[in-house]
Amino acid sequence: MKYLINLLFLLGAAFFLGGCSDDDDPVDTPRLEVSESSLRFGSLATEQVIQVTSSEAWKIVNIPDWLSVEPVSGQAGEYEVKVAVIENTTEVERKVRLVVQAGTENWNLPVYQLEKGVLEINEKEFIALYNHTSLKVPYRSNGTLNVTFSEGVDWITAPVTKAVTDRNLALTLTVNNSNVIREAMVYLKDTQSNLNDTLKVTQYPEPKWKLDNDKLFAKYDMTELTHSFECNIPFDVEFDEEEVSWVTLKETKNEDGQFKMVFKLEPNTGEFFNRTKLHLKNKVLGLSFPLSLSQMYKTYDGHTVIWKKPTYDDPFASVPDFPRITFNFILIGDGFTKEEIESGVYDLYCQEAMEGMESLEPFKTYSERFGFILLHAESAESGCTDYNATYGGPKEVNTRFKCSYDEFGTGMNCDYTAIQEFVKTSIEGAGLDYIPTQDVVIVMANGKRYGGVANLTKSGEGVAICPVSEEPFPNNFVQILRHEAGGHAFGKLADEYSFGGPLDASTASYLKSWQDAGMYLNVSMSSTEFPKPWQELKDRGKISDVYVGGFSCSGGVWRSSENSLMKGMDEGFNILSRYLIYLRMKNFRGEGMDFPSASLDDFLSRDKEDAE
Repeated sequence: MKYLINLLFLLGAAFFLGGCSDDDDPVDTPRLEVSESSLRFGSLATEQVIQVTSSEAWKIVNIPDWLSVEPVSGQAGEYEVKVAVIENTTEVERKVRLVVQAGTENWNLPVYQLEKGVLEINEKEFIALYNHTSLKVPYRSNGTLNVTFSEGVDWITAPVTKAVTDRNLALTLTVNNSNVIREAMVYLKDTQSNLNDTLKVTQYPEPKWKLDNDKLFAKYDMTELTHSFECNIPFDVEFDEEEVSWVTLKETKNEDGQFKMVFKLEPNTGEFFNRTKLHLKNKVLGLSFPLSLSQMYKTYDGHTVIWKKPTYDDPFASVPDFPRITFNFILIGDGFTKEEIESGVYDLYCQEAMEGMESLEPFKTYSERFGFILLHAESAESGCTDYNATYGGPKEVNTRFKCSYDEFGTGMNCDYTAIQEFVKTSIEGAGLDYIPTQDVVIVMANGKRYGGVANLTKSGEGVAICPVSEEPFPNNFVQILRHEAGGHAFGKLADEYSFGGPLDASTASYLKSWQDAGMYLNVSMSSTEFPKPWQELKDRGKISDVYVGGFSCSGGVWRSSENSLMKGMDEGFNILSRYLIYLRMKNFRGEGMDFPSASLDDFLSRDKEDAE
């Protein structure tokens, strides 16, 4: 009985397995493959072979009359199919999309045939960097390209091209270690149509340049200016302004390791120097360097030039015997030679001085109240005497007014008597009036390091010595000028920094004598009692704290702000200094002798904190 049950079980299992086997067979997926995704032909009659692989019967449809296919159909399997075109004698490219069909599967095969006589290269000039070793040139052509190069060129090669199927001409370059730009003309000839074209390939050396001068100068009568600098790559010279009437670019060239620029100029017959800004650009390397070009006007030693006149509409101008309420910054150079003055070097510093002062508050807001007068004073030698051993001193330079750096520190000195005599003679000789107690004399010493000083008198005279420092901000020329000329010489402000000990009796007496004369009111010898202008601002809530240190003293003197132009030189004037400068501008003739009269309300209505 047990044997019978087992036998029946095995027979049932065999029947079950046999009945399910047909359902497990995989279903064949139709297969259709073509060896090419597209075909491209030249204009002449020719053929290409493709492979068609299909798992079932196939055929090719949408065949135009200018193209033949052999065979056009077949059964399942692998086939070589010849696709042939007849010559295209038209001037229009032929295009068709052949469709290979196999059951439910389709394969689209685009076919292109160029028009007759085609050699198309859109880009004809190429630039490669020194370490680029390959260059691709897109093109269209009917036949094989014959590629040759200009005579003597051995650093660039090209492989033999295939007809039409090549979409890029691959050029091979060697690394340029020559330190000079090299160029090659690439001559292309379509062997089928005999059409020709030419390419230009430029390869840079490893870029090197040394732009050691970003300011160019020309004398008033120069008609051509040439400037070169060490460089082995080309630059485009672009003027910042769209139209510059007095100068044009004549030519540029790389020659003997130099980049040379030649400018054509019109003579300057005016009384103000021409100036324009431009940029040297190399777009391939992404380089851009600013330059300025200045052309001087005709000048001479002692020449007085009015650059800007005050424009303030004085309500009391018609009152007899009333002195003017405006003032001038009188610029005079020391250590500038005849050549430096006639070429415009000195005048460019003057322009920087004018722009630097007029962009600083409160001078910016009240710029109608002052003018700028330039005096040209020639020195026998260029530079500035320096007695400081730290900077290579003592080194003496023969200059007109004997400007010099002190033996220690950053102080400076000059022949103040000679300066005042020169200023008075020059100004009055030009038919102008000079008021030493209002006008500020700025001596621009031709020294390139930080320093400076202002020489004041209790009657109100002020002479500032400002070296044309090339040190970075805030020790640069413009910041020195703002501090010495704007703060000390005009504003009669005290220094707010401290580098010595606390206030002693002698210094206190000295400071008091100046404050009694109405000067140095931006510092206080008390932390609770302040000069009148300071107290006014404090009462209005404009000054809330006091800070110890000022007038070079670490204690016993207080200032109204943590930092300011009179302390660290990296900020503008604080509100107290701006108010004191405002009061000085308004009260040249005495309190109430301007309209509106000087007042805190009037000041606050126009006050701006920003220094630029």
